[in-house]
Amino acid sequence: MVDRENGIPYYRQLMSSIQQQIEAGFYKEGQQIPTEMEMSRANQVNRHTIRQAIDELCRIGVLYRLKGKGTFVAKAPLDSIEYQLSTKNRFTENIVKAGKVPSNKIFRAVEMIAPTVVKEALALGADESVYCIHVLRFVNGKAFLLSQVFLPAKYFPGLFDRITDFQTLSLLIEQYGINPRRVKSTLRASFPSQEEALALEIPSNMPVIKVENILKSQDDILIEYNLSCYRGDLAKLSIAW
Repeated sequence: MVDRENGIPYYRQLMSSIQQQIEAGFYKEGQQIPTEMEMSRANQVNRHTIRQAIDELCRIGVLYRLKGKGTFVAKAPLDSIEYQLSTKNRFTENIVKAGKVPSNKIFRAVEMIAPTVVKEALALGADESVYCIHVLRFVNGKAFLLSQVFLPAKYFPGLFDRITDFQTLSLLIEQYGINPRRVKSTLRASFPSQEEALALEIPSNMPVIKVENILKSQDDILIEYNLSCYRGDLAKLSIAW
């Protein structure tokens, strides 16, 4: 209940109350908080005031919204992580170097005719197929980076039969005798798509860094195209060639 006599704006009081409940463990990380209507009734203030408090808590990273699902408690913030883009460095190496714990989750893998942008990047023929693999990467258990990886099917026979046997995609690629090296990276600031926002557990208005990478094998063959979406609040990218 808000104090109507102390002169502090109601939405500020509500912000403080919600934060105190989170700190006390009443609401856990990832837990959904009550709806605006429920909070309006409980605190006897209008929904506009509730929304103002929630908007501000989302802005500072205490809460986050998922479209059509509700508002949830954000995970405790990580310090920004310097992530180096170089010819050889990979995700696991970067994160271990930063003193954090990396992990990966492959959540989608399909074979398809190469999209135009992939076809051009990897110099593929009109009807050549690629494996498209979506990998969500975590730092200390928190979503950090979503990658969409394209590999020419002709260089990776039977890949789907082996994909579950490896903790990282890079280890799987090495089993084919290929040691990829990055030859081009293109960076741009953007906002996440709905799928990216859901996977990274961020609001749709939080900036992200999108990086397009082209990699070659040790034999100078174009071997991989990937599009990576980094959380803008966590990633600090540096480039070293």
